[in-house]
Amino acid sequence: MELRETLISDAYGRPLESLRVLVTAECNYRCFFCHLEGDPLGAPARPGSKPPLMTPEDYSIVAEAAWIIGIRGFKVTGGEPLIRRDIVDIIRALASSAPDSDISMTTNGMLLEALASRLAGAGLRRVNVSIHSLRRERYKFITGVDGLDRAVRGVRAAVDSGLKVKVNALLLRGVNEDEVFDLIEFSRGVGATLQLIELIPVGMGAKLLKTHRFSLSFVEEKLREMGAVVEVRSLHNRPVYRLPNGAVVEIVKPYSNPVFCSGCNRLRLDSSGKLSPCINWRGERVDLLSRIRSARSREEAVVEAVKALLEANWLRRPFYLYNVHHDGVPSAINSSRIDIPRKSDSLRVLQLISERKLSGKG
Repeated sequence: MELRETLISDAYGRPLESLRVLVTAECNYRCFFCHLEGDPLGAPARPGSKPPLMTPEDYSIVAEAAWIIGIRGFKVTGGEPLIRRDIVDIIRALASSAPDSDISMTTNGMLLEALASRLAGAGLRRVNVSIHSLRRERYKFITGVDGLDRAVRGVRAAVDSGLKVKVNALLLRGVNEDEVFDLIEFSRGVGATLQLIELIPVGMGAKLLKTHRFSLSFVEEKLREMGAVVEVRSLHNRPVYRLPNGAVVEIVKPYSNPVFCSGCNRLRLDSSGKLSPCINWRGERVDLLSRIRSARSREEAVVEAVKALLEANWLRRPFYLYNVHHDGVPSAINSSRIDIPRKSDSLRVLQLISERKLSGKG
């Protein structure tokens, strides 16, 4: 069997299938709840203040390494990824080095209208556009930018370019929870899925949990009452509600949710070129960029990237866990950290196989 057909799992049996790629820490928005994807920077940087470290060629190397070990999904995010002038080149690098992979992006949509068709042509398949309110002043309050009209035009341009589109809406108690059904109808009308997200205590969101967290369980109950058919995605075990009128609503509830964690299949590459296993991770990150930059050839760089990905994968573990009684019945949620298991012999063998395959010795 070719190594690229092998599915890598963590110590808890969760497969590694996707890589979340933060291509910049800069953003042209100022959302007051921003978690910056768990980046230790804590808050997004102003455009032009934190130049990107990784090039399209770096991302090409990472994508090739990821593809070799079975990763088939790449989510490009930030910050705001579209403020990078070479973002189309980055998408093309990912798509060409990881053929037939699912390349997607999360964006605020302000710059999407002008770039949607070029991104689709470069290999982007899906895009998530954050629209947390359909009311202009409220949108401006949430994001710090009067950009609702441009974001909506970005959604329409993405749909017209053949991209699959999701509208991301983070619900905040006392701010926008009254817009749920307006957002559902808007998304249905433009041909997009609506993805509703709960606030999580990461980054700036950590200060808002008690005051602004809105439980999506209430929304789910209403959707069921409306006759929605429920499906479950393998990613995070997310429920997807399909309403009789054609609207589709995906629910993202990561906080204090072991069911969500049990379905996690990803690693994260931050804007400094370091890998982490979880948005909640606060330990040392695996420095991928320094390893590939010190390589003497592209082939060696790919080998080093494979090693870094495997090392980061071994750090993966569910952040929220069930306590289980002796009779096997789940009880209270345990959110405390646990000891990382020792590396198994199989992982060391896999590293050797990777080296042999990439060096042409296998």
